[in-house]
Amino acid sequence: MTARKYLSLFLFAVGASLIIIMMAPVGARADSLVYTPTPGHVVGQTSNNPCIIGDPSCDTNTKQTFPLAYTSNSGPCKNGICDFTSPLYQASSNGLGLPNIIPTSFDVGVDENVGTGQGPEILDHFIVFQCSKQGKGCVAVDDLVSSFTLVNENNGTGWTDGIISHINLINGDYYKFEAVWHNDSDGMEQFWIIPGSATTSVPEPGTLSLLGVGLLCAVIGARKASAVRA
Repeated sequence: MTARKYLSLFLFAVGASLIIIMMAPVGARADSLVYTPTPGHVVGQTSNNPCIIGDPSCDTNTKQTFPLAYTSNSGPCKNGICDFTSPLYQASSNGLGLPNIIPTSFDVGVDENVGTGQGPEILDHFIVFQCSKQGKGCVAVDDLVSSFTLVNENNGTGWTDGIISHINLINGDYYKFEAVWHNDSDGMEQFWIIPGSATTSVPEPGTLSLLGVGLLCAVIGARKASAVRA
């Protein structure tokens, strides 16, 4: 088999794979978020890092600059199990803005609150939901790759015990977030935006379609050229 035929087969395989990906159900997703403890990368919840999920203490430094609406609750959760969903936000490539506008790429700082002598808390989910402008028909598009232990490094101090990375959203679209954790033994965990941390962008469906069409055309061209030379 000639090198040209090998190239033709390779392009055909790539094109076929992209077609399969584009035909996958809309709700299908590959969860990619990771929680990382922060011994060498501690970040404070400052005026430029508003909470998307948290209790009133999370608003102390942000209400004058970016008073985003967020879930308000405090104290231990029912039976040690917590499940909080954020309000609706709009993603913007221009970054934080009002009302309720968040960046398209960011990490999430987590400040945990653990009772003295209690066991570690476990973060089970941090789900990203893509919604309509009215907040309806929300579909989960990302989550943690697994459960993670919330390591106690800066307990309830307004500084990160860990960081969830990376959140990547589509400019102009609307999103909600859900945080689920268990073995809660003290106050509410705080989840705030750390702008500019994420670097990996998510291709939009239109971009994938164009790429698939381009590769498919290349495959057809290569096959025709091979047939002419045969």
